[in-house]
Amino acid sequence: MDVLKVSGPHNIQDVDNAPRLPGLYAWYARFNVAEADWSAEFAGGDAAAQRNLLKALREHAWKFGRQAMPVQAHSNFSTVWNGTLREDPDAKWHAGTADNSTAGFDERLQASIDSDLSRRALVGLLDTGLPLFCSPLYLGKAAEQTLQQRLRQHAARYLRLWERYLEDRDLPERLANPKDFAERAIKLGFSPDDLSCFTLSVDIETLGGMEPDTLSALIAAAEWLFNRWTTPILGRQ
Repeated sequence: MDVLKVSGPHNIQDVDNAPRLPGLYAWYARFNVAEADWSAEFAGGDAAAQRNLLKALREHAWKFGRQAMPVQAHSNFSTVWNGTLREDPDAKWHAGTADNSTAGFDERLQASIDSDLSRRALVGLLDTGLPLFCSPLYLGKAAEQTLQQRLRQHAARYLRLWERYLEDRDLPERLANPKDFAERAIKLGFSPDDLSCFTLSVDIETLGGMEPDTLSALIAAAEWLFNRWTTPILGRQ
């Protein structure tokens, strides 16, 4: 058996399939759509299929906003300016330059969704590209517990909040300073269908002779480096 093993994707509602070993995990947002979102036959025509897919792509894209950033500036006479900067998603995805050199969201995608063949291919590219071409939403470690146990904690917390959100659509607005993965995911609008994770487990028995404290230190070091290399949008420390 290999010492290191990649596992996934595991949807947030199926984390019981995660390894019962220590290691690292990373959450990703999957673009998960049904055939009715791109097929002319199921959508009721080619124009409707194009509208459906563009709508699904827009809704997914707008979830990838950065967390709000508290700022403090100091001026003369000990004056202090406090505030919170929030990302404007329209600036990222829409035309916003003075010379209009950046095409808007729909215009940039229109040529790639003009037929069932191209729409199917685009959806396939976006699905197959996970996680190879995707930055993680959140990256963490399970050192003193198994990956399955840690991911169960994530799932339980998130799914409780999701149930609250289904009854109270204003919940994200009240999460002014979301404190964990679950609250940040709800704040940005990620649904259970969006969230899948991959794991990298470590089989300590196969390593042979490594002390648990050393393994924990290795996992913590890798997590620290990966977080700073990838800066996941739902991470904090």
